[in-house]
Amino acid sequence: MATFTTNTEPDLDNERVLASWKGIAAYFGCNVRTAKRWEQGRGLPVRRAPGKKGSTVFAYASELDAWLRGVGQEVKAGSALFVKEFSGDETDAHLLEPPSFDAPQAQSPAAANVREALEERISGRRFPFLIPRIWVFACAAIILALLWVLWNYGGGTDSARTRSSDGARLNVALHVPSPGAEELYERGRYFWNLRTHDSLSEAIDAYTQAILKDPSYAEAYAGLAESYDLLPQFAHADLGDSLTKAESAADRAIVLNPNLAAAHRAKAFALYYWDWDIAGSDAEFKRALALDPNSAETHQWYAGTLECRSEGAKAIVQIDEALRLDPTSPAIATDAALLHADFGDFNSGVKALKEIEQTQPTLSSPAEFLSDLYFATGDFPAYIEEARRFASITHAPDAIALANAVAQGWARAGRTGLLEARAEALKAAFDKGTGSGFLLGENLLLLGRRQEALVYFRASFDRHDDRLLQLVAFNDYPWVREITSDPGYAALFARIRRRVREVTPAQPEQARVSEELPQ
Repeated sequence: MATFTTNTEPDLDNERVLASWKGIAAYFGCNVRTAKRWEQGRGLPVRRAPGKKGSTVFAYASELDAWLRGVGQEVKAGSALFVKEFSGDETDAHLLEPPSFDAPQAQSPAAANVREALEERISGRRFPFLIPRIWVFACAAIILALLWVLWNYGGGTDSARTRSSDGARLNVALHVPSPGAEELYERGRYFWNLRTHDSLSEAIDAYTQAILKDPSYAEAYAGLAESYDLLPQFAHADLGDSLTKAESAADRAIVLNPNLAAAHRAKAFALYYWDWDIAGSDAEFKRALALDPNSAETHQWYAGTLECRSEGAKAIVQIDEALRLDPTSPAIATDAALLHADFGDFNSGVKALKEIEQTQPTLSSPAEFLSDLYFATGDFPAYIEEARRFASITHAPDAIALANAVAQGWARAGRTGLLEARAEALKAAFDKGTGSGFLLGENLLLLGRRQEALVYFRASFDRHDDRLLQLVAFNDYPWVREITSDPGYAALFARIRRRVREVTPAQPEQARVSEELPQ
């Protein structure tokens, strides 16, 4: 290391004085931070006016020239001084670039000699044993690539999970969000997790603002896709409009970052519930899990599609893994309770849903799931209670009208009165374009109005209601078997088969309790 010592004072009459760090740095053509580092590590001769710490610094040009001559000897000896000391700005954009010596500087002959030596070193003209400039750049690029691989793959599962909870770890180093975009993304994530009509609107707004600030922000597109995925369930939005937007946003995220697990998860959801592309959905879920096996949300959403296909054992495995990975998530706990109730552990599942209902009073899904379970098992008083609770949480006009109707129908004429009132409320919602033709069709079957029910099952096919899949692939329900011989239903089943690209085997593991019809 070059050091500078002197026992003689410069000739002040003829001496040039550099009176600040900025002036000293300009003398060398470097930045202030580099000049300060040279003082601490290489003995750059910087002086300070007498007084307390923090006094003004200054330097004499002759002393700087003498220090440079010592540095020049190291350069001629083939040291790595250029790489470590003359790199100028330390930001990533400058690590691979030699310093610029073209700007006019008020430098002494000694400094000019060192500059020439450095330039010749870089070009390889004077020292042929040194690496030419192009090879320096190539080697540096290789080193950076290796560091990127080590960063993304060398930290193990835990470090990867720390860097990214949604599976973006493979490309985490490739894109830095624009100022303000990441904060908007985190805001969107917060509201998305609340799972309400208003919160999903807030999430969509935040993600959209993040994208406007940074159109290359893949995570924001994935968050937008996931928000649209949930709109039909929690905000009663149009299924086709929402899931088409979800798939488009997910595709854009995948283009920007093919290794973003959240994007593949969002696309898998839309492929299943709108396109009925079971094979494509499975492939996207498996891709998401391969990218981020520790994503609780991916396990949760995959379990949901397996549940709809009545693949109970597989669904339980996925939802239990999701709950293990994120035991504090109310949404995952709610889905887990429903799946256990649906596939053999009814009492404990219902108990868990009731507990969540008490601890998460703004979450609508526990009341919705309980109402489905109670209706399927014929517990109509409990069904009415949960229907009212669901309406009070969502404030949805259709839910309020349904809850009032079934309560009045039950009080008037018991089971028959309830079913008749329920049919009227469901039809009113369907006529407005907000209700389910599938649920109305089921209700009409219970009233013995099979051909009228067929009209609404056909309409639900046009609206891509995924529950129609059970009429073809999941025909272990007694009420489904009773209608398979009807020509009209047979024609409908044929249409469903043509749309579905891959149908789960016709003998599922077991029926879902929540999709049964009360006796």
